[in-house]
Amino acid sequence: MESSRHGSSSLAQALQEAERGAAKSGIDADVEEVLRFAAREIESPSLQPLWQDATELSKDSVFLKTIYSRGQRQMMEILKTEASVGGQVVGHALVRAVEGNDLYVVKVLRKALAELRMSVLMPRFTTFSLLKAVEIGSFETAQELLRSLNFASMALMGYELAKAKEDGYPFVKVNLTRDWQKSIVAFKDLLPPAEIQLQAENLELHGLGTQQEAIHVATRLCYHIYFIWRLLIIAGCSAHVSIFHGLLMRRDEHNALANEAANTSVGFENPRVQELMRLRSEIDLLFLRLTLKVLAKQSRDRMLYQLWRATEGGRANHNSHVKTKANADATESLWDLIVHSHFGLWEIQMNVPTLVMDIEGSYQDDSEKLRHSRRHYSYVKPLLPQVAKLNVQFRMSVDIQPTFIELMVGINHVRLSVENSVWEEKHTGHFPSRIYLSIVPVDAGLTSVTMTGSSQNTSVKVGVSEQVRVGVRANIKASPAAGLSLTAGKATMAKIEGKPWQMEQLPEEGDRGGSFTWTLSNLHGSGFNRLNPMLGEVKRSIWQFGKRVPVNPLLVLPFASNGGVNFTSGEFSDTLAWRYPKDLENTTVVFNVVGRIHTTYITQDTFWETRVMPFECKVEQKLEPCGEPLGGDKKKKKKK
Repeated sequence: MESSRHGSSSLAQALQEAERGAAKSGIDADVEEVLRFAAREIESPSLQPLWQDATELSKDSVFLKTIYSRGQRQMMEILKTEASVGGQVVGHALVRAVEGNDLYVVKVLRKALAELRMSVLMPRFTTFSLLKAVEIGSFETAQELLRSLNFASMALMGYELAKAKEDGYPFVKVNLTRDWQKSIVAFKDLLPPAEIQLQAENLELHGLGTQQEAIHVATRLCYHIYFIWRLLIIAGCSAHVSIFHGLLMRRDEHNALANEAANTSVGFENPRVQELMRLRSEIDLLFLRLTLKVLAKQSRDRMLYQLWRATEGGRANHNSHVKTKANADATESLWDLIVHSHFGLWEIQMNVPTLVMDIEGSYQDDSEKLRHSRRHYSYVKPLLPQVAKLNVQFRMSVDIQPTFIELMVGINHVRLSVENSVWEEKHTGHFPSRIYLSIVPVDAGLTSVTMTGSSQNTSVKVGVSEQVRVGVRANIKASPAAGLSLTAGKATMAKIEGKPWQMEQLPEEGDRGGSFTWTLSNLHGSGFNRLNPMLGEVKRSIWQFGKRVPVNPLLVLPFASNGGVNFTSGEFSDTLAWRYPKDLENTTVVFNVVGRIHTTYITQDTFWETRVMPFECKVEQKLEPCGEPLGGDKKKKKKK
C-alpha cells in the first residue's frame, strides 16, 4: 500500500513538472518522466485487468501485433521518446493527467493514443479519461478529448463502457443511489449484441452475426446514445453545467444523425434494423426520465430545465427571444432581457423560467432533518413549463429650465406573471411575492435624488422658476452650484388600495438614486411571509392551503387569471427626479436599472419554495424636452 501511494505521488509530481515546463516554454510537454512512472503504476494488480485482455498484446496474434507495432512507432514519434512504450502506459498516463487537470500534457498524450486506431486500448482509456474529465468538471479537458472523436469512435467507447464494471476505472466516482445504479444496469441490458472487428487497420463496432451495414449503423447508434447519457448523468450529478450543455448538443447531433440514417440509408426498412432503432429510442427515453429525476432530487434546477427544454415538449413551450445576458455557469443564456428607450418612455421586458431562478428560501430551511432531504421529482415537474414574465414601463419627462435641467422618472406600469401557473389538488404554480426596482444615474457627480411620495409631497420654492419636491429621506440640491440641502426623516410606505400589497420607496446608493418595492403582505386575509409561507402550524399539513381555499386561489387571491399582478401609475404617483447643469442640454446621460423579482410556490404538505431573479441593465436618455409633467407637477397642472 505504501509503495502504491509513493508511486501515485511520484507520477503526480512528474505530471505537474511536465505541465509547468510546457506552460513556460510554449512547446509540447515533455512526458518522458510521466511515462516512466505510469509504466510502473499500470502494472499494479488492481489495474492489470483493464488492459491485459487486449488481443493485440497477445503473442499468438502475429498479424494484430504487427499492425499494433506500426501504430506504436507513430505514437512514440509524437511522444518524442526512443523507449518502447505500450498503449496501456500512455492511456493510464492520460487518465492521471486528466485527473490533475494538466491540459498541456493531456494534449500530447491524447494525440499519441489516437494513433492506436487498431487497438481497444485507444477507446478504452479515452473512455476512462473522458469519464474523469466530466466528473471533475474540467470543460477544456473534456473538449480536448472530444475533439477527435466521431460517431464511430464514440460508439466503440460506449461498447467498452458497457463491458466495464463500476464505470471501468477506480478513480471515477458518481453520486448515484443504489436504485439509480440498478436502473443504469437495466438500461445496459437493452443494448444489442455487438463485436469489434478490424477494418483497414481501424477498429469498428459491428452487429453480431451479420454483414449488413444498416444493422452495423443501427447497433452503433444504440451504443453511441448510451455513452452520451452515461456522461450526461455524471455531469448532472457533479453539477457541471457547461459540460452538461455541451453533451446535450452532442445528443442533438446524435438524434439528427439517427433521423438522417433512417430516412436516407439503404436497408433501414429491414425489420431487424427497425427493432434496433426502437431500442435506441427506448434507451434514450429511459435515460431521459432517469436523468430528470436525478437532477430534480439533487436540486440541479438549471440543468433540469436545460434537459427538459432539449426535449420536443420543452422546445414547443420555450419562447425564443434576443438573449442579452449569459448565465455564469452555462455557454448560453437561459433567460431574456430586452430594454427599449422611447420618447418619454423606458421599457424593460424579462422572461425567465422559474427553474432558472435562484432559490431564496425553501422547506429545507425549516429543520436540520429536511435540510439534507432530497426533493421529490413530483414537486418540480409542474414547474418545468413555468416562465416568469416581467414588463416594466417607466414614464419620464425632461424639463428644461433657465438655470438647470430636471429629469423625472415615474412608474407607468409593472406587470409580473408566472406563465402556466396552475392550481391542482396538491399545489399551486409559482406566483409573485415581491418586486424590487432601483434607478441610479451612472454619473457620480450629479445631485442627490429627489423623491415624491404618494402620502407626502412637500413643495419648497428656491429662487426663480425652481420647485424642489421633497419626498422621504431625500438629500437634494437645486443645482450643483446652489448648495441647498433638504432632508426628511423616513421612507414612504403605502398600501395599494384594493390589493393586499405594500409599496415602499427608498433612496439608493447614498441618496444618489431611488427604488420602488412591492411586497405581498397577506394571502386571503392571513399574513404572508415569502421566507416562511407555511400558515397554520399543524403537524400533518402545516399550511393546508386546499382546506382553507377550496377553489382555484388564482381566482380569489390578489392575482390575475394568469397568476400575475399589475401595478399602474393610477395607484400611486411616486417619482424620482434629478437635476443637471444647463450646459448638459442635448447630451446623453445613462442610468443603471437594477431589479429583483421574487416568486413563491406552495403545496398542501411540507414543500414550499421562494425563488429570486436579479437583473441589471442600462438605459440612455438624451437631455432634451420630452414627456408630460409627472407626480406633483401633473396634479398642479390639472388644477389650473
